[in-house]
Amino acid sequence: MDSSKDLREKLPASLASLAHELATLISSDGGRLLIVGGSVRDLLLDEQPRELDLEARGLETDRITALLAPKFPTQEVGKSFGVLKVKSLPVEISLPRTERKTGTGHKGFAVEIDPNLPFEQASARRDFTINALGLDPLNGKLLDPHNGQKDLEARILRHVGPAFAEDPLRVLRAMQFIARFDLTPAKETTALCRSIPIEGLPAERIYEEWKKLVLKGRIPSKGLDFLKSSNWLGHFPELQALIGC
Repeated sequence: MDSSKDLREKLPASLASLAHELATLISSDGGRLLIVGGSVRDLLLDEQPRELDLEARGLETDRITALLAPKFPTQEVGKSFGVLKVKSLPVEISLPRTERKTGTGHKGFAVEIDPNLPFEQASARRDFTINALGLDPLNGKLLDPHNGQKDLEARILRHVGPAFAEDPLRVLRAMQFIARFDLTPAKETTALCRSIPIEGLPAERIYEEWKKLVLKGRIPSKGLDFLKSSNWLGHFPELQALIGC
């Protein structure tokens, strides 16, 4: 992992050009566009992302849509979450937001969009430090308020903060991330996962995380070991029955 190299140089040329053009449009009206989340994580791992996760800051949704419309028409795919999909392109643009737990499961949240929310606060809603990163496509600056790069270099999976426990799906995300990237869960993250109930997660969401474990996992056994150590195997009795076989 060569963190000294400009991460923008690791982007596929088409995505680098696209990110720069979109960021230039947003900045022309006083906003700022960042590459965020898994896209930045993959670049630090010397892997080329196939799509761009972006965060637009400083502008309201309607203004962003109007700025991009002449060349990059968008579709609002998550109105209450402030998420725009650029049509025909592998790009999603989100706005900074805060979340407050209001019910059970991964959808039981009240969301408030705040275009001017500081990046440190906006990234605090993310699951793991390795996914709480930002990259400015105009100047190459890396934003890392939660030390995700350090954790990635040490191959540690660590939750960002206590809000992690509000979404039970994140335990299964931890499972597949550990398997995919050969990570070791932080002790405090495993301990927190032991206290999280499954809360009736829908089968289709559970399926998607298991699918990533099986199809993308380099070391699936590490993901399964994490479920065992976090006391989540009990939710999958067929697997629990195999312990010791």
